[in-house]
Amino acid sequence: MRLFSAIEIPEEAKKSISDITHKIDTKALVKWVARDNLHITLKFFGEVESPTPLLNIFKDIGKTFKPFTISLSGLGAFPSKSRVRVLWVGTDKGGEYLSELFKNIEDRCSEVGFPKEKMNFTPHITTGRVKKGKLTFPDIDFSYPPFLASNITLFESVLTPTGPIYNIVARFPEES
Repeated sequence: MRLFSAIEIPEEAKKSISDITHKIDTKALVKWVARDNLHITLKFFGEVESPTPLLNIFKDIGKTFKPFTISLSGLGAFPSKSRVRVLWVGTDKGGEYLSELFKNIEDRCSEVGFPKEKMNFTPHITTGRVKKGKLTFPDIDFSYPPFLASNITLFESVLTPTGPIYNIVARFPEES
């Protein structure tokens, strides 16, 4: 299974993000993230033989998880706005808590053999990846009002010729 953990975002936020990506005029070949696949990634695990160790870790993390508020604001790019490879929407309110959550997940998962990320964590929603050509960073202002993040979701990513399909493996804290 190819797994990652994430915070899901409301359907209305997905619609707002999708609406702004359609306004971006580009000569570059960009692979836009499908609206249904928009989320805030916490940690990508890659191919995992068995999800059991992760399920146990997230069950434990879920016991102390407290819902928190996130707001979305601004567009950003990796590695930079002058050399756009990945275009993303940032977080405003809730970013500090997302960073703490990421650190907790990183620490716990490294204990069972998952490598820690080499890059610093930047809470964001990936909206598109430049596949060919140069994307001029768009001059678009974006914000989305606060919403409640009530759980962490463990997703399976199934790769298909038309793009990935994300299946929910579990949510933490577990739903009753």
